Order: sequence, then C-alpha cells, then structure tokens
Amino acid sequence: MSSGTARSAPVAPRTGLDLGRAARRHTWTFGVWVLLAALVVWYTTLIPAFGAFEISSIIRSGLPVAFLAVGQAIIILSGGIDLSLGAMMVLVTVVAGRFMENLGNATGLVIAVAIIIGAMLLDGLIGLVISVSKVPDIVVTLATSFILGGLALVVLPGPGGGIPDVIRFLFTGSAAGIGLNPWPSLIVFVIPLAAMWYVMRRTRTGLRLYAIGSSSERSFLAGLNVRRSKVLSYAFGGAMAALAGLATSAITGGGDPRFSIGNIATLNSVAAAVLGGIALTGGVGSIMGAAAAGFALSLLSPILTSLQVDPNNAQVIQGVLIVLVVMLGGYWQTRRRST
Repeated sequence: MSSGTARSAPVAPRTGLDLGRAARRHTWTFGVWVLLAALVVWYTTLIPAFGAFEISSIIRSGLPVAFLAVGQAIIILSGGIDLSLGAMMVLVTVVAGRFMENLGNATGLVIAVAIIIGAMLLDGLIGLVISVSKVPDIVVTLATSFILGGLALVVLPGPGGGIPDVIRFLFTGSAAGIGLNPWPSLIVFVIPLAAMWYVMRRTRTGLRLYAIGSSSERSFLAGLNVRRSKVLSYAFGGAMAALAGLATSAITGGGDPRFSIGNIATLNSVAAAVLGGIALTGGVGSIMGAAAAGFALSLLSPILTSLQVDPNNAQVIQGVLIVLVVMLGGYWQTRRRST
C-alpha cells in the first residue's frame, strides 16, 4: 500500500472514547445535580403539601445564591477570587430600591439594564486594579467589599425603596413578590446561565479564561492577553452579582444596605462554587455545577426549619456543612490533579 493511500484512509470516529472522557470530566457536576434533586425530594417529604407555590419558592429564594455562585465560579476559574461579590449585590439592591421607587415598568427595565452594565464596569475595574497592581485578588477584593458596603450606606442609609412590578414579576413570578408561577424566575436564571456556559465552553474567550486560571505565566508566554482576560472575568462576575442584587430587591420589594447580608452571600458563593466542582486553584470545573450547588445550599435553611431545628443550631449546622463541603471539594480536586 502506497503512502498516499495510507494518508487517505478514513479515521474511525472516537465517539465512545469522547463520551467516556466527558462523563469522567463532568462526574462531579452530575453528582451535584443529583444532590440537588435528592434535597428537593427530601424537602417534599417534610412539608404537608408540595405544589406550585413550593416550587416557585425554591427557585425564587435560590436565585441570589445561584447567580453569585456562577459569578464567583467564573472568577475562580480564571485564577482569582472575589470577596466583594456579596457587597456588590448589596450595593445593587440599594441602588435599585433607591432609584426604581415609584417608576413605571419600562423605565424600571432600562434602569435595571443600566445597573447590570454599571456593575460589570465596576467589577471589571476591580479586575484591572488587581492585574495592574499585582496585589493578590483576595486582598484587593476584601478591601473593595468595605468600600462597596460604605457606598451602599450612602445611597440608602436604611432598608427601604421600591421596585417596579415588572422587575418583581420577572424574578419572583408575581408583582407582589410571592406567586405560584415559577417560570418567569426560572427563565430569567436559565438565559444568563446558558449565555455564560456558551461563552465559557464554546468560545475563545472562555478558553482564555480557563487557560489563565490554569497558569497565567504560561498563558502570557503563549501570547494571551492575561490582563484583558482578568478584567473580563471580573466583569462577568459583576454582571452575575447585579442579577443577584436585582433578584434580592424583587424578593424583598426594596433595598437593604446591611453589610452582614453581603458577608453571608460571599461565603455562600465561594462554598457553592467549590461544592459545584470549581477548583480554588483555578482552571478546573463548570459553572453548571456551581449553579446547582447554589440552589442546593439555599435549600438547607428551609429543610432545617422543617426539621424543627433551633435557628441558632441551624446556623451552626449550616456552617459546619459548608466547611465540610469545601474540604471535600478541595480534597477531590487535589486527587484529580494528582492523577
């Protein structure tokens, strides 16, 4: 057989191998979704009746944590971490409550889009400061969280404000903030999630973010613009934090500048990202797992309440579970890297 004939011979497809490899790569993500399903089933057995209201409540209450988890996951995948995402969420809630009060639906939608763009620019600026100054992400974002918390108090000193009906309907399924229709809030979450998944998995931009998360030095030597990718990852995180803030405002009907809300939200976002299979060292994981983990963590509180656990003890239990989850996720990622 001639060499030309050998070169023209068809290559057998490796579909089975590719499917097996994909299954191994996404085992943890699949397991997190199974965990979420198990928690939902368990929750259905703890309450007298389970219907449209309960489904809507699960989605509605889980939106802020899930949005923040996706934003945090993108930033961690690119090799960073943002301890100011919770404070950004709080700032968005007070800005929305302050400037959307008594507005019509059309104007409210315009302001909501402007808030998302503003959060992207602000968080992108944080990424630029980190990239230029070479100061570790954890230091810059921790300091930024105090700045954003102070700005929230300047915008709205105490809980108050108002949210247009259309914003409340989009994020809660009802203009009153409590409804039986889970579809609007589910759609509002799925569309940004799908967009971010496509960017991270199907575009060169996402490939660059994974690359700098794996090794920023090697990415730089390979000719990638590390600074631009860092800024972009933080901008994406800011957009997700803005959506989390709008969801929180829609649920509560206004803004609340309390700094503790941001601290808890930040902790939950990091825990959800790790539970979702994101390696804290960067470059490994999927935002789909982080999204499921966000909803799973938000279910802990109602489950413990249904079990009639004392609220103080419930907080301790949640903290212990989060620590165990982070330790387990870190151990699993370490073993995965070693193999």
